Amino acid sequence: MGGRDDERESLLTGPWMRPHSGQLPAGRHGLSRDFVAESQRTRVLDALVACVAEQGYPETRVTDLIARSGVSRKTFYELFADKEECFLAAYDAAVTLLMGGVTTAYESEDEWIPAIRAALAAFLDFLAQHPELTRLCIVDVHAAGARALARRDAAVRGFYYFLDAGRGDAPRALPGLTAEAVTGGMYEVIYGRVLRGSTADLPRLLPELVYWALMPFLGHDTAATEMERLREQQANGRSPPVAAAARAAGLQEAVDGEQLVTVPPRRSGRRPKPGDSGA
Repeated sequence: MGGRDDERESLLTGPWMRPHSGQLPAGRHGLSRDFVAESQRTRVLDALVACVAEQGYPETRVTDLIARSGVSRKTFYELFADKEECFLAAYDAAVTLLMGGVTTAYESEDEWIPAIRAALAAFLDFLAQHPELTRLCIVDVHAAGARALARRDAAVRGFYYFLDAGRGDAPRALPGLTAEAVTGGMYEVIYGRVLRGSTADLPRLLPELVYWALMPFLGHDTAATEMERLREQQANGRSPPVAAAARAAGLQEAVDGEQLVTVPPRRSGRRPKPGDSGA
């Protein structure tokens, strides 16, 4: 019987993965070279996520990844040029999963307020359910070099589109940096919670984060009403109904797709009314 890493379910699922992520059978097994390579790659990526969660990116060594994944040194360097390239592959796969779920949740709603609520619920739920991936993407990415930071910046920019759609309902013109400022503030709030080890509690932030997402576009009264409604739902043990189904659909989209970062199209702030020409 294999060790802990042989038996545990893969931490990651994505376009580079197939269902088998444990140790391959010893000796002649009749598996294709592609299947073997994908299995080995998945195990190395899982090892990277686990090692970084335990000891941080700077302290993680290639020898740690080799020992934990069970691949040879030669195999590791056939798969990745170095530790940084391995980290970037894991980060890209995690962002694919996250953005797939968030985008599906957002697009499942016709109105902007429910869409933002669903997207943030899917986002926070994903982070809470995948604490090792969350730490890698939110905290350790800052220690992984310039290319990792560029990936992080691109992922953060993907969230601007969700917010910018609210301009269609804003009663007045807003500064161009509004979506960027709101996204940056939310990121810092989440970063602090993850750094303090409170990742599991992130879904409880939903009411206040929805408030801050809505307030610059729709004003205090509308945002506060939505916040209080969500607080009441949480107090009664309920959550936005779209989150679970949309998240599941989004994860499958991420597995089937090839694009690393899914950016939603710009959308109208409200559902088209009967008689609209659509022009």
